[in-house]
Amino acid sequence: MQERFAFDSKTLNDADSIGKNWQNMINDLATEATTVHSRFSHAVVAFMVVLPRPCVVAGSEPTARLSAMIETLERLARRSEVNDAAHMAEAVALVLWDPSDGSVDGAIPSPESPLRIERFSSQVQEAYVRRYKGLPPHAE
Repeated sequence: MQERFAFDSKTLNDADSIGKNWQNMINDLATEATTVHSRFSHAVVAFMVVLPRPCVVAGSEPTARLSAMIETLERLARRSEVNDAAHMAEAVALVLWDPSDGSVDGAIPSPESPLRIERFSSQVQEAYVRRYKGLPPHAE
């Protein structure tokens, strides 16, 4: 059996946890992508990172930490071809949510970022179709 799709979600729940564990989370994402792609090079790997907005946004402005986090995740989310680096993922979403009302921040990441939650499903679908179109078990 060949694995075709791997998804994982990660969250850090407060500012202290983000400060202490962010780099470990990035290392975990890259390691997970490498493990899947090493065994199943055609697999589509997707991650969703969910963080409480107040921990990374001061007022209406992203903190310097958040800007660096976005840059790191955007570098991680660049695998489009089977021969691209195994540590990268085909899709990554960054979701900032407000614990006081459950809303999702619609402004961060920026509208042109590949990390937008609105793009996540289509990025997964595009990568999947590009890799597997016409191959069983999903042949048309």
